[in-house]
Amino acid sequence: MSNKPILYSYFKKTADVLLSEYNRSKEQNTSANLGKNREYFCKEFLSKVLPPKLSIKSGEIWDSQKNKTGQLDVVILRDDAPSLHIGSDDIYLAEGVFCVIEVKSNLTRGKVIEAGETLTKVDNLKINVGAQISTGPKLNRPLRIIFAYEGATWDTIIDELNKNSWTEIFDLICILNRGTLLNKGSFLNWSSEEDFLPIDSKSACLGYLYLYLISYGTSFLGRSITLNTYFELFDNWIDN
Repeated sequence: MSNKPILYSYFKKTADVLLSEYNRSKEQNTSANLGKNREYFCKEFLSKVLPPKLSIKSGEIWDSQKNKTGQLDVVILRDDAPSLHIGSDDIYLAEGVFCVIEVKSNLTRGKVIEAGETLTKVDNLKINVGAQISTGPKLNRPLRIIFAYEGATWDTIIDELNKNSWTEIFDLICILNRGTLLNKGSFLNWSSEEDFLPIDSKSACLGYLYLYLISYGTSFLGRSITLNTYFELFDNWIDN
């Protein structure tokens, strides 16, 4: 263990705890409870490690071009993110969204398709990029991540991504009991021609999730939010 990264043990033990909680939750009979639990465990981990300027929510995202994502499992927001409220549902304007995480219990081939279709809606969002002061890696769009507790083989997942031309639709796929699938060019790069790099390690699953969120999350020192396009054309606001 002496040659392991200093954070290896922490993320390995944390992954074991999350997996234990997830497996215990399977004792509940209803799929609705399992769905709530899987999101809760993920959010609970994130709430402990993310910087205060990022908050963890659920809801949907709208942009100024009338694109709407529908309900999303985990939405991570900047602390100045504009939001709207309808009943018990929350709506976030695209300019304030930092990351979207689709959470699955078991990332089967079918669930890869579900997640890909959802993240495609996130990819279609039109975001007005304002002036920003930044350092290090930065994106002018939300990070797009899939998080699951168990799942199909990497070969099966990669095959589905290639079939649907989704090689650029995600930045990271994390499967807690196996490891993580990195997407080439999304922050990390390597010399081989392979688009994907799997790392078989429970510790790496949480470790690389943490790396991406913290690295991009600390990159913006200040950013303006431009909402003018949500309010144009001005004549269209007149009640008929």
